[in-house]
Amino acid sequence: MDIKIVKVILWPKKLGETRREINFNGNKINVIVGDSQTGKSSIIPIVDYCFGSNKCAIPVGPIRDCTQWFGILVKHNNTHILLCRKEPGVNYSTSEMYYDEGTKLNIPQQILQSNRTSKEVVNRLNQLSRLPNLDFSDNELDKKAYEERPSFKDFLAFCFQPQHIIANPYTLFYKADTIEHRFKLQTIFPLALGLIRNETLEHQKRQKLLKDEYRRLQGILEEKKKIKNAWDAEIKANYLQALELGILKNVPFPEDDWKLEDYVFHLSQILRPNQILSPQYTEGLSSRIIAYKTRLEKKEKGLLDDIDDRKYRLHQIRNFNEITLGYRSAVQSQRGRLELAYNGWLKEKLKSENTCPVCGSIHEKGNKDIHQLIKISENLNSKLANLNETRGLLDKEATILEREIAEVEKTLNNVRNELENLGRQNEQIEKQQRSIENTYRYIGRIEQNLKNLNEINEDSNLMMRLQELSLEIERLQILINQTNNKHLEEDVLKRISQNIILYKEILKVENFSNPTRLDIKELTLRISSPKTGKEDYLWEIGSGSNWMGFHISTLLAIHEFCLSLKLNNHVPSFIFLDQPSQAYFPEAIKDNEQAQKDSDDLVRVKAIFQAVAEFRKRTNRKVQVIILEHASHDIWGDIKGTQLIDNARWDKDNALIPESWFSE
Repeated sequence: MDIKIVKVILWPKKLGETRREINFNGNKINVIVGDSQTGKSSIIPIVDYCFGSNKCAIPVGPIRDCTQWFGILVKHNNTHILLCRKEPGVNYSTSEMYYDEGTKLNIPQQILQSNRTSKEVVNRLNQLSRLPNLDFSDNELDKKAYEERPSFKDFLAFCFQPQHIIANPYTLFYKADTIEHRFKLQTIFPLALGLIRNETLEHQKRQKLLKDEYRRLQGILEEKKKIKNAWDAEIKANYLQALELGILKNVPFPEDDWKLEDYVFHLSQILRPNQILSPQYTEGLSSRIIAYKTRLEKKEKGLLDDIDDRKYRLHQIRNFNEITLGYRSAVQSQRGRLELAYNGWLKEKLKSENTCPVCGSIHEKGNKDIHQLIKISENLNSKLANLNETRGLLDKEATILEREIAEVEKTLNNVRNELENLGRQNEQIEKQQRSIENTYRYIGRIEQNLKNLNEINEDSNLMMRLQELSLEIERLQILINQTNNKHLEEDVLKRISQNIILYKEILKVENFSNPTRLDIKELTLRISSPKTGKEDYLWEIGSGSNWMGFHISTLLAIHEFCLSLKLNNHVPSFIFLDQPSQAYFPEAIKDNEQAQKDSDDLVRVKAIFQAVAEFRKRTNRKVQVIILEHASHDIWGDIKGTQLIDNARWDKDNALIPESWFSE
């Protein structure tokens, strides 16, 4: 995708201040040289943010504190596009954007007003990139985030090499250190390298739709064939059942040599439901039977309640008799001890004198006690008599209750027998009715099966459609295989590997000639050793300078190859390299120009710019390169095609954020 960065623009929060612009040349190697903490490394996240990234990675602090809007002016073919995005404040990002597009644009001087959302801007960039409006998933109901349609933002992974990535042995591409972006990059990599094209995705999507239709129609056909096969196996039994139900009239008994067609012919004469005589019922009979049955059920319940009541009373009588039996025994025992008083002997002897009948002594007081005993004895006799009378009455009542219970139980049995007879009669009626219903159902099932059999024999359109679908699916598969095959992938990776070696040599990577293969599934490099025959991953290779060399070589090789894809090239044609010299200059001398000049690594730092210059020569300057550096202009300034941005080194007086933007 032919797109170049023309300007990076910042609008201040402080009123009265003019906007800050950093201008870039599309035909030069643009270099921003600056001290630490001057804002040069923030250029990458600013550009990324304006291209619609999900999160704002612009560092918090002076840059975000002083800037109201961030913007970039880009050139796409002959059209200019202004992309601006509001500073998100305390949020991770904001969807507020300002978008303008045209051959000539006027950049607003003052604070902007949003006229687009970030989603709308990304959709427009997707159109300009000619990205397919199709996703990578075959399952619409369970689609993963990384299987969604490719986005312009995804291809920025090949454009940015920030400071923490450019010499990282474990992460080769921008944002590939997060799971979400790693999966998405693995998914879109074949599209980036032309292994899958827009047409291929369209063919795959259409093929999936055709396969779904083929499976649906084939399912219908298989279901009909199952019916036919089932009738082949059970046709005689079905025919005999139809005869037994009486729904076939004047047809012959089946012969052993009958075929399916013979059975079908005679079954087609099956009686219609309106031709079958149904049993006649007396009007209102069912209602009367139900009412009578209801009365019987109510009577049954009353009899059960009556039996329960009498059983309860009988239980109470028998329980009372058991209790009085013990009381009567105690009274009889007490009366036995007063036998002399009871039989009247003491009473007879004490009629006229107070003389003791035993010893002959006179006891006036004793006679009173003896009279009291006689009175108690007479009271006990009265209680025994009452108990005997009560027990007799209760025994009689118990006998009556037992007889009544037996009579009610007899009545209950009669009611239940009558209910049972009614139930059997009703069951026979229902059984007869179900038999009629089953017959109707059987007729309907035979008619449907005959219809399905007829459709199988006559519906040639279904077979023709299946044949057409099969041919179209096969044709699409051929087209897919032409652009999506292992041989093509091997050829592409081989071409990229050859260019990686070319740039490794310029960058003076150790053992540069060792075959180096891009692994698009693992998103890393595999380096072969001719001596051992073993392949080592990038993280197994030592030295920061080597890691940096592999990173830059890979990025340049990928861009060089993608240019050959022409209309199918979706990778934006610019590269940002942030402080590639960090692998050579330690932190202690990054801001010391004299120390840099005295360092043995000067030649290797210069080789970075030489490799980029060779890349631009090989690609006819079709890819813009922007380098953010600590290394002094004196180290690389004589390389043809380089341009120092702002014509000066960035420092505290000349930084991304002007000193005047800070509030006083």
